[in-house]
Amino acid sequence: MKLLNNFISRVALAMLCLGLTGCQLPKSVAPVGSGYEEVSHPKRAFLDEPPLPRVSFQHRGTDGKTTLIWPSLYGVNEVVKGDLALFVGDKAYVEPDKVTHPRLFAVQFPGLPLDITDEVLWRWSKTSGKDFAKTLQKFSLVIPEEKNGRLELHLEFLSEGYLSVEKDWPDQSDLQLDWNQVSDILRAVKTKGVVEKDLRWHTPYIGEKF
Repeated sequence: MKLLNNFISRVALAMLCLGLTGCQLPKSVAPVGSGYEEVSHPKRAFLDEPPLPRVSFQHRGTDGKTTLIWPSLYGVNEVVKGDLALFVGDKAYVEPDKVTHPRLFAVQFPGLPLDITDEVLWRWSKTSGKDFAKTLQKFSLVIPEEKNGRLELHLEFLSEGYLSVEKDWPDQSDLQLDWNQVSDILRAVKTKGVVEKDLRWHTPYIGEKF
């Protein structure tokens, strides 16, 4: 009876600790092609709320060695074309612990990721006849997709609201690029870009200054 009481006490204590502090769930890895992988990092799981995982992006070599590419994905699918991967990552701005924005990155391992967002928006503004500065200001999200042998980018912009007098700006728009145009974008960012570090994660990448 004493052993049973001790066992019940230990179980009750474990459940109490779980409820107060949560438990750390294991990571899970999902290959997406050409050695690139998504890695989920579940937070502590509390009894009264589901875990909210952070998903990072990494590359696994043939020797099994893994290299972090970006610590936090925004949540949309990646596009992998040969050794090239395009992904949307959370990038910190002025308030590194509070404010992040989705940015479109391209990486050809073992090179650094390239922030190609502004280059893409510049091309969209020229194609659509929109002001580039306003395009940068209104940009909200980009979702990459390979479609019919091309790269299709679904762009979303901040809405002006129902009562706004400005009605000539789309909430959504698409930009289609062939892979030669994508190569031109990568070349432009590599040529004009500089190595920077994300303010929150301190992850190095190449960003272009417009």
